[in-house]
Amino acid sequence: MSKTFTAQNPATAQPVGNPIAEWDLVQTSAAIKAADSIKAKLSSTNPTQRAALLNAIADAIEEQKEKLAETANQETALPMARLAGEVMRTVIQIRAFANLVKSGGHLLPIIDLADPNFLPVARPDLRKSQQPLGVVAVFAASNFPLAFSVAGGDTASALAAGCPVIVKAHPSHPNTSQLVYEAVIKGLTSQGFPKELFAIVQGVNPEITHWLAKAPEITAIGFTGSGMVGKLLIKLSQERDVPIPVYAEMGSLNPVFFTPGALAEKADELAKAAMDSALLGSGQFCTKPGIIIVPDDANGDKFISQVEAHVAAQKVGPLLNKGIASRFTDAISSLTKSKGLKVISGTNNPDGFGVTPTIFVVNWSDVKNHHDLLEEHFGPTSVIIRAPFDQFLTVANAMEGQLTAALHAAAGENVKDLVAKLSQLAGRVIWNGFPTAVSVTAAQNHGGQWPASSTHTTSVGLDALYRFVRPVVYQNFPDNQLPAELQNANPYGIERLINGERSNKAIN
Repeated sequence: MSKTFTAQNPATAQPVGNPIAEWDLVQTSAAIKAADSIKAKLSSTNPTQRAALLNAIADAIEEQKEKLAETANQETALPMARLAGEVMRTVIQIRAFANLVKSGGHLLPIIDLADPNFLPVARPDLRKSQQPLGVVAVFAASNFPLAFSVAGGDTASALAAGCPVIVKAHPSHPNTSQLVYEAVIKGLTSQGFPKELFAIVQGVNPEITHWLAKAPEITAIGFTGSGMVGKLLIKLSQERDVPIPVYAEMGSLNPVFFTPGALAEKADELAKAAMDSALLGSGQFCTKPGIIIVPDDANGDKFISQVEAHVAAQKVGPLLNKGIASRFTDAISSLTKSKGLKVISGTNNPDGFGVTPTIFVVNWSDVKNHHDLLEEHFGPTSVIIRAPFDQFLTVANAMEGQLTAALHAAAGENVKDLVAKLSQLAGRVIWNGFPTAVSVTAAQNHGGQWPASSTHTTSVGLDALYRFVRPVVYQNFPDNQLPAELQNANPYGIERLINGERSNKAIN
């Protein structure tokens, strides 16, 4: 008889939902091999067929939106409004990929016709497009039970690329994961595709991570989670006979800088907004502002006083699971005992996996004495650093890579060098705003320099698809042997780059 595990409601710490069967190595390997054996059924689809498949999956998920939100609420204790919005974010991003592939934009077809007079030597006929990598393993996140989970951005972009997907469902929300899996299968089969193109592996066994990363049929990994697991996946992928790319989004401190001019205008308002961002979702966003830098002047003091007044009344929801809550409590307890830190505490939540919001204040000159201050702590906490304005660039230079960096400045302040440095650190730089909202758009970038991400790619937005394809060039091929998107007649009717000019016309 197979082992089972059960989710826990974070608000009560009590079991919730149906027991879920734990997958073993035999089941996991069989699912991977089955997907690999029929991958051509997905990779060979034309733009219209693949777009129809993605839209069918989106429709099937949207049909279950109420049940999905309710189930996720029981397993995560996240607010219903947040979860209802997350269902639709999941649907919207799948449909965005459907629109991209329907246009043929994902193929990036480039044609350089043969030219005997090309310099320095004659040019052959060269035609390039993007081909799917193969079976992709996706590791679901704990903090987004829908948008970064079973059918989240990694899965949507991999399917859009033409890759079968095996998802390691997060054990914090297994029943939600099962419902989404069933919706994806409904979408697949409604379009005549075999259900084996998609599977979820359920379980709490840490060996599952190794099984997926080491399976020879897996060609790439999409991951959102902790640096510890992300680095393990990178290590495992590099130890394989054939190494594979790992697209890991591993979290960030997301520094927010406030200049003297910005605080002189509205220190109270900005302090409240900064704390609302830091404590949003109980501080369980990878874009949470984990470090806030203020000038060590009267306006900085005013900002800190307002933070103290605002946070004192704040009580946040429980953390997502017992492990996250325990790690947070241990880290905060250790920091609270440190000398030289001002500690600002909110209202304790004694129920389930509840914790106390805690903000630390430190002078920049003392940061070196607290090595763990500049580490990400997943939960309702942030560190306020007081520093002279003329040392803001020095503070930025001391930081590692980030998903985001934000700057609040007044008109006329000279922050050019600071902006330049922040753009070197982060994948998204924000002016007079906060990082905790990530729009799902073509222009979005959700990634950053190491250790925020393992690669210079995005896990949000349409460019996420290009992680799971590779360019292939066909040289001097007869027309009837070319992929359709590169044939003279342009049977898909898509835009192509031909001899440096964009055109959707056929080649005569």
